[in-house]
Amino acid sequence: MKMRMLLVLCTALALTVGAATATAGNGHGNGGNSANAKKCQKGGWKTLYRSDGTPFKNQGACVSYAAQGGTLTTKTQSQLDCEALGGTFQTATFPTSWTCTGIAFSAFPGPFAADCTADGFTVAAVWTNENIGPPEDPVGTVSCA
Repeated sequence: MKMRMLLVLCTALALTVGAATATAGNGHGNGGNSANAKKCQKGGWKTLYRSDGTPFKNQGACVSYAAQGGTLTTKTQSQLDCEALGGTFQTATFPTSWTCTGIAFSAFPGPFAADCTADGFTVAAVWTNENIGPPEDPVGTVSCA
């Protein structure tokens, strides 16, 4: 009787371990990031961007991207472009959307015209001389207004 009870317990344990192992890879948590995906909910997607700076069209697109392991950032493409060119990005108030300080004239307009359009402004990017740097390639501020 004791032997039969021990055999039943061992069989139950083996089945439990086998079932747990079989369901471990059922699609939950396979490289996803549910904590990141939750950041997209309750309007969060409106202030988040893909790692390349592109915005999300809706909450579902953000959740899907994050759940599949995508990196979320709060930086816009405008900010990413500014920093990539060595500038300092700052959001501004009306009528200017943002400024990027420390940009050489030779880098203008570069990506900034497209950034202004993507940010919803009809006026192109504007470069203002800061009277810094060599005269042949002065450093200035780019703004989107």
